Amino acid sequence: MLLKKIGLSAILLIALQARGQQLVRATDVQMVSEAGTRVVISGGGITFKGTANRLNNGETHMYKTSVVSPEGWLDSTATGVLSASSTGNVFFRGNQRQSFFGKTRFYDLTIRNTAGDTLLSSCEVRNILNLDTGYIFTRSGYANDSLWVSNAAINAIASTSSFSKSWVNGRLSRSANVIGSLPTFYLFPVGKTDSLYAPVRMEKQNANLTVWTAEYFMGLPFDPYNVFSPPIDHISRKEYWEITGNAALAVDNNARPSLSWRGYSQVSSLAAVRDSLIVAQYIDRPPFMWDVPGGWVTGMTNGTDSLSGWVRSNTNNNFSFLERRFTLGTNSKYNGLPVKLIYFTAIADGNRVRLNWEVANEQDTRLYELEKSLNGRDFVHLSNISSRQLLQSSYVDYDPSPVQGWNYYRLKVIDKTNAYFYSPIRQVKFEKGNEELRMFPNPATTVLNILLPSSYTGKVTLQVYGMDGRLISSMRPTSSLVTMNVSAMASGSYVLQVLRDNGNKETYQFVKQ
Repeated sequence: MLLKKIGLSAILLIALQARGQQLVRATDVQMVSEAGTRVVISGGGITFKGTANRLNNGETHMYKTSVVSPEGWLDSTATGVLSASSTGNVFFRGNQRQSFFGKTRFYDLTIRNTAGDTLLSSCEVRNILNLDTGYIFTRSGYANDSLWVSNAAINAIASTSSFSKSWVNGRLSRSANVIGSLPTFYLFPVGKTDSLYAPVRMEKQNANLTVWTAEYFMGLPFDPYNVFSPPIDHISRKEYWEITGNAALAVDNNARPSLSWRGYSQVSSLAAVRDSLIVAQYIDRPPFMWDVPGGWVTGMTNGTDSLSGWVRSNTNNNFSFLERRFTLGTNSKYNGLPVKLIYFTAIADGNRVRLNWEVANEQDTRLYELEKSLNGRDFVHLSNISSRQLLQSSYVDYDPSPVQGWNYYRLKVIDKTNAYFYSPIRQVKFEKGNEELRMFPNPATTVLNILLPSSYTGKVTLQVYGMDGRLISSMRPTSSLVTMNVSAMASGSYVLQVLRDNGNKETYQFVKQ
């Protein structure tokens, strides 16, 4: 039975039970449910149209137990059906996916639907969002719809399951004006799918009102190889977050964020190595690159193992649209995140092209695929190399048939789930019989790698000279890869001289930073 009355002053006590797939509609009415009353809509949904208005001080329970539409809460009114003076709670319950749409300004909203609920337009929760069971799905990506909790209290989002069974799978917005420092923070319970809970913590640095929006993404972060090093050795290849603030003054958005890790993140199982984790942000230094505002300091991680924990920023971060990207970074090559490609090179070696690469933390890597192109755009398969799945490994393979002129190569790194990423493209201008030496990184800070043609092994002497002509070191390499420790050398330019046994000399220059 539905009780309704035309007019603006009617006060009605509603007890509503919709059976089967009946759709209950309220149009051009005012409805009132008092505290202690319950409106139950079971098996269907409710649509509000026209100037329908409801003062909800009790409870409304939306049960969805069938896959048949209609379902959910559809608010087609111009300004939202719930009165701004409502103090009641709307529950989404059942075991089939529901949806909610419109400009509804919920007072309390509780999610207890095991199949979850889909947000079809931006909605507001003015008091408490209760995430008990099931997930809220929103459209993904900046400027799409979000669920906004406008209550600026720290505890405005709660969960009877400690967020183990419910979070926002998409965009979540929160108003904030409470100054925080651990353990006081704004929690953003966001994640993806039904197993990747990836929350963010925000410690606000002033009492001026702002609204932050956060979303978690699985996959390769934007521009992942463009990092400021040091302090960053590499960033995650698995996940990232986008966090923005809407305050008119950028300083009002400022906060110290903490990012979470989970088993999917593939951080190190060793506490000492996990301590190298950092909150990396894509910022305009200039130019744009991944960096660590505030730098890295020890003691910013909190977690007893590699399955869950937090890494805290060392400073206040900015949350503008252009600098909205965040991810886990590390200053250690032993923090996987997951596999770290230390280098990938291609050099002419006699009548072949030799391809070398080194990786760290390849335990979850299944396969390496080498690909070749003649124009730098269209690549074809060249060869496969199985992963040794060790903490650190070096590999070599060859292109036995390079063409005259330019040859382009890239490495495809594939993990056990068949997710993959590509190395930077390497190019070689090949002329039959060419051999070349390569040094990297140049400039060098701690280590200079020297990659020799195969024919040089055991048949050359390497000598390093200062610019004043003073001999600094000499060695006779027994392998094609020479790793030279330059950390003790003064900053400046140096000369590497290669003395071949046939009397020929080659001279190269490198810089120590």
